[in-house]
Amino acid sequence: MIVREAMLDDVQDIVSVYLTNPDRPFDQPVERLSIAERYSYGGPWMSVETCAIHLNNVLAWGHTPLVVEEGSRVVAETEFYIGRDVPPFGRTLDISVLYVHAEWQRRSAGSLLMEAMIDRARRAGCDQVTVNTGPESQGFYRRFGFAHALDLQVIRCDVAPMNSPSVCELYVPRAFEAQPGGALWIGRFLSPAQKWREIVDAFERREAILPQDAGRPAPVGISSTGKGFTGFLIPGWGNPARARVHCWAERPTREMVSSLLAEARRAGYSEAHLLCHPEVVEMVADVCGAQPAEAWPVWARKV
Repeated sequence: MIVREAMLDDVQDIVSVYLTNPDRPFDQPVERLSIAERYSYGGPWMSVETCAIHLNNVLAWGHTPLVVEEGSRVVAETEFYIGRDVPPFGRTLDISVLYVHAEWQRRSAGSLLMEAMIDRARRAGCDQVTVNTGPESQGFYRRFGFAHALDLQVIRCDVAPMNSPSVCELYVPRAFEAQPGGALWIGRFLSPAQKWREIVDAFERREAILPQDAGRPAPVGISSTGKGFTGFLIPGWGNPARARVHCWAERPTREMVSSLLAEARRAGYSEAHLLCHPEVVEMVADVCGAQPAEAWPVWARKV
């Protein structure tokens, strides 16, 4: 088995890998499912059509995935993002996905990918390798020196009516623009580098356009030079009335949170979903009038 960089020619094999690892068991043969139905079982990797669009976008941003090849067939794939992260991580390589074809699990393919990523992190000058992982995968990551590092906290709240004038400017990021300054204090669902790519591509409509997207609100970007933050409101999956909030800032403030909630209301949202760094949880909870509902663990190992 060899590890190499992924190419568009690998799409069919990559889809085959993910079809053996759906988020939930298929309730009918895959061939009978529409593209949109396949997507609901595990995202863009579940059909050739959406995977090709996704992989092309990732390659265009320079975040080249790695695959394990055995006898001209791809049997495992991983995607990762390198960039500035939230405190205390510094510069990280964050593992987004790592999947091995069911027929090739426990045959070293996953270990080969992990070793390759650690080597890339070292050569890229990263301080740590990070991953969001559940209990089912923690044993695997422990073998490579990972340990629980911090818990991000989910805060959900209703968005009250706002009559005050806007204090922010609307902001639309340019294609392939560098991510904002500061840390991603709110919304670090996976790495800031990945979240930034997804936000920009959402504005550019670069992702696959599926029927369920038709009624979803457009993303909203806001910026306040004077207050030193840049924020985005993205419609929530399964609940387009709920805004997923993402915010970069040098120094998080109460006014920043209030401004984001005010803009969410003006954009027509009735609820907000804020995934908060531990340093801002108390402040966000106080402004929102809601307590954390669940934890999102981040694991890490030093390079």
